[in-house]
Amino acid sequence: MEWLEFNRWSQDVQKSIALQVARLSEVSQHLPKTQVTATQAYHLQSMLRRHPPTNPWGHPSAES
Repeated sequence: MEWLEFNRWSQDVQKSIALQVARLSEVSQHLPKTQVTATQAYHLQSMLRRHPPTNPWGHPSAES
């Protein structure tokens, strides 16, 4: 299998990922801290139950 032969990312990919991590770290420090309440969690669960799960890759569903 090809994926077993993967050794490491190229230097360009490593540099790109490092830049993305640095940007995300910088941005995340300035985001307001949020608190999720039990009511918000309940509403989110209700909303998710109303919509059928999607599977764009065509894999069999893990949960039926």
